[in-house]
Amino acid sequence: MNKKLLILLIVSYLLAFSINLMPAIKYPDLQIAMLNFLVSLVFMAFIVICLKTGSQKLKKFIIGGTYAGIVIFFISELETYYISGSSIFDVIASIQYPVYLIFIVPLFGMNLLLDTSYEMFSLMTIIFYLVVWGIIDYFQKKQVRLHNL
Repeated sequence: MNKKLLILLIVSYLLAFSINLMPAIKYPDLQIAMLNFLVSLVFMAFIVICLKTGSQKLKKFIIGGTYAGIVIFFISELETYYISGSSIFDVIASIQYPVYLIFIVPLFGMNLLLDTSYEMFSLMTIIFYLVVWGIIDYFQKKQVRLHNL
């Protein structure tokens, strides 16, 4: 991946993370502003721009985001039906918080359009991550076919 493009991707991630952190933690008490939406959109745009490079690190991040959305959704659903107090369940439930911070918070500005709870938004981010994952696989397979010719 081009170093300038990688730096721009990292900067857009950090910007989206830092601006969306408080609204993502305190939603719906703290409203999402247009700035949150814009930085999430910029981060998503840089991910899409970086797709053509076929970076393995980007692919691992996208795979992690896909699994993060699934984990957060199912653990939060279990929390609503399971009586807390069990130390084993509390340990399992605590897994979702760092994963939520890493993969979902930078995209949380998109919730301006969706206006859903954090667990439903996590489930909806899976769609974005799956589309990106599919595009990365497409370009990697295309490169392999071109290389074999």
